[in-house]
Amino acid sequence: MKGWVRPLGYVAVLAVISAAYYVGRSGRGDNAADTAAGLPPDPGYAAKDAVVVETGFDGRERYRLNARAIHQQIDSSVIDLEGLEMDYHPGAQDRVAGETAAANGNEKWHLKSDRGQVRANGDDVQLDGNVVVNGQAPGSGDPMTLSTTTMRINTPTEFIETDAPVQLRWSGHQLDAVGLRADLKAGTLRLESQVHGAFSPKK
Repeated sequence: MKGWVRPLGYVAVLAVISAAYYVGRSGRGDNAADTAAGLPPDPGYAAKDAVVVETGFDGRERYRLNARAIHQQIDSSVIDLEGLEMDYHPGAQDRVAGETAAANGNEKWHLKSDRGQVRANGDDVQLDGNVVVNGQAPGSGDPMTLSTTTMRINTPTEFIETDAPVQLRWSGHQLDAVGLRADLKAGTLRLESQVHGAFSPKK
C-alpha cells in the first residue's frame, strides 16, 4: 500500500494545479466577456450647429445641411440630425462621371424639418417632423410649397417621396393628398391617393 502513496500524491497535486489553472483561465475569460458586454457602444461623434455638405463629381454642392445638433453611431453608419435646414440643388452638378450638368442647374429647393437622418454615403436623406419644402413645381417652374410629416430624398436619382399626407400649394392652388412621388430629373410630380384640391383665380 505504501507504494501507492507518493504516486497518488503527485496525481492529487497535478489535479489541483490543473483545476486552479482552468478556473483561473475561465474566470479571466468570463471577466473579459463581462467587461466587454458592460461597455457602452462607441458613441461616434456629436456636434452642435453643424454643417454637412455633399458634392457631386464636379465638386459643386449637391446639398448643404445645417443642423442644430448631429449625432453619429459608429456601428449604424447613420447620422442623426436635429432641427435641420437643407438647401438642395437638383441638376446642379454631374450625377455620374462624364455626364453634363442639367440645364436647370440654378434650381434650389429649401427643406426643413424637426429631425432627420443621413446615411454615411450621403445618398439618402430622411426628414421627419414638420417637413416643409419650398422649391419650383416640376414641369412649370412656379414657386411651390409642400408640407408633410416625413419625406425621403435620394440625391443621386433626384427622387423625392413620402407615403404620408401632404399639402401642396402653388400659384393660388392647394392640393391635399396621401403620398407623393417627385422625379426632379424628369420634371414630374405625382400625388398618390385621396387627392382633393382648391383652385383660386390668379390676380
